[in-house]
Amino acid sequence: MSDIIIIFHTESNTGYAMSPLEKTFFQMAAAVTEDVNRIHFGFKSFKNGIPKSLPENFANLITIDREDPTTLDAAGRYIQEKNIIYAFCFDLQVSSNIGTMLRKNGVRKIISYWGAAMSGENSGLKLAAKRLEVFFRRGKPDHFIFESEAMRHFAINGRGLAKRSTSVIPTGVDINKYHPDNVQKSLLAELFLIPENANVVFYSGHMEQRKGVHVIINAAIELVDRLKQKNIYFLIAGNKPGEETIFLDQLNGHQAKSNVIFAGYRTDLNKIMPCCDIGVIASTGWDSFPMSSIEMAACGLPLVVSDLQGLSETVEDGKTGITFPPGQHLALANAVLDLFGDQKKLKKFSIAARRRIEAGYSTKHQLTNLILCCQKILN
Repeated sequence: MSDIIIIFHTESNTGYAMSPLEKTFFQMAAAVTEDVNRIHFGFKSFKNGIPKSLPENFANLITIDREDPTTLDAAGRYIQEKNIIYAFCFDLQVSSNIGTMLRKNGVRKIISYWGAAMSGENSGLKLAAKRLEVFFRRGKPDHFIFESEAMRHFAINGRGLAKRSTSVIPTGVDINKYHPDNVQKSLLAELFLIPENANVVFYSGHMEQRKGVHVIINAAIELVDRLKQKNIYFLIAGNKPGEETIFLDQLNGHQAKSNVIFAGYRTDLNKIMPCCDIGVIASTGWDSFPMSSIEMAACGLPLVVSDLQGLSETVEDGKTGITFPPGQHLALANAVLDLFGDQKKLKKFSIAARRRIEAGYSTKHQLTNLILCCQKILN
């Protein structure tokens, strides 16, 4: 087996869901090449240091910045020198100067792994034009892997990809790290001053507008201020310093301000999540198949999520969680109240959520499917 390069458009040590993917991609490449010395990684920059997700002393690293011709030229020379003929790239577009560079320097097969939406939906002449463009692009990837069926749908019916050049491989979670048997309610009291008998709703993720944190805040106001549910708390993680300010301003003058806690960006969520009761993702724009959703479910949290594209695929509605119309904070509040009001249902959903992850969404499932897919495409 020849050498393979894994390319990320992000800087090293970005955090969030990237580190688990980096580890999984390394394991996939090790299985495909059967020689870790044949594996290479490219990042936009290494200003954050050597990737902590990769093995210690791993040295096959190169800077590849699609906006910097100098690094692209250097990457081309590196690829020729190492005789790299396979590439596995994160979010590589049909039209990309990286794809062109790879082909120019001898890479024969390119796989693009997508963790976000590639396109909106198109039809008629516009879709036909997109399909023609895809057909004639010489630097395009040979195959595209998506994390959800919704992502593939929009790639085919929006960007014009052929279905035969696509696969769906859901994200996987480490079920030994994230599990429901690590419950220490006192931990929430110790870290966040949340009463041990409180009902806790948990969110983890980015803070940008489309992620719907403002919807969660409005649901908290509805539950605590208007419905007098003083025992319901919202624990929100993932905010970088200052990102919570806009939401704290939203809470000014409301009793719910005491019931909403911003935890910041943390590395101990596997210990925190099992102590919570319900997971929520209230995105208002596109969302794919976020890592946080399966981490929460693996910890036994029923999910309440917006009925959006790939996000709705993270639950079995009415079995492992509940979907609600995007942006409708009253519907979110009612779903939370429904689960807390029926402890038997809450427990049933919790067990079903964990079992669903064990059955098909572990890192083992993801890795096995990636290896099989890549072996088929690259050989």
